[in-house]
Amino acid sequence: MKILRLKVPHWERFEGLVHGFLGRFGGQGQPPNAAFRLSCDDGDDPQAVKHNWCELKLAIGLRDITIITAKQVHSDTILQVCSATEKQPGIGDGLMTDAPNLCVGVMAADCVPLLFVEPTRKIAAAVHAGWRGTAAGIAPRAVALMKEVYRIDPAALHVAMGPSIGPCCYEVGPEVAEEIAVNWRKALRGAWRPEGVKGRLDLRALNEAQLLGAGIPRSHIRKIGPCTACHIGDFFSYRKEGKSGHQLSFIGWRG
Repeated sequence: MKILRLKVPHWERFEGLVHGFLGRFGGQGQPPNAAFRLSCDDGDDPQAVKHNWCELKLAIGLRDITIITAKQVHSDTILQVCSATEKQPGIGDGLMTDAPNLCVGVMAADCVPLLFVEPTRKIAAAVHAGWRGTAAGIAPRAVALMKEVYRIDPAALHVAMGPSIGPCCYEVGPEVAEEIAVNWRKALRGAWRPEGVKGRLDLRALNEAQLLGAGIPRSHIRKIGPCTACHIGDFFSYRKEGKSGHQLSFIGWRG
């Protein structure tokens, strides 16, 4: 089985790092989510989901690595993962770890997946940022928590944003922009374009502005992959397809 896996070219020099932004692939499950169902949250058969995980890990060569995800709810909650035994550590939209031989991961189908890495201390984090999570500042919150918990300098972090819906396809009402502007008015300026009674929102540009404000150097921020809604042959898109599957983005370190 072949699966699309996008990597960050500049991260190849980080020996032991395991990461990827995955595309869609066929799996076992119930329509309309038969492809790439990695969660039982929408009523899929647990055995089918387990089969999909096994097939996925074999396809990307991570049979010996545990991939840990959380129950995502469009929040700003970041969970700390300390060992591979925490298969699903709780409810939240971000995970961080300094443990070897495991990956933390998030699911997305238009929202922005962000992967964080600190290569010297071998810290890794994955964040799911839809507009609600972005409005709550989940990306800078992840930076602040990694600084607090692991005592790292934000300037040492590298961040990549994976395939997500672009402003070409993401039309939202002004109430969305107004909610974001409550805490991020300056960051929103380059990410919001009014268009009639609605407007176009650039979620990756908004998250980039937040990361810069949190102390991440611009040269350490990468955008990987296209607009998901423009490329539904390769990626799931909730906006384009309605109820859909999700693609996984993951990161971690081999021990």
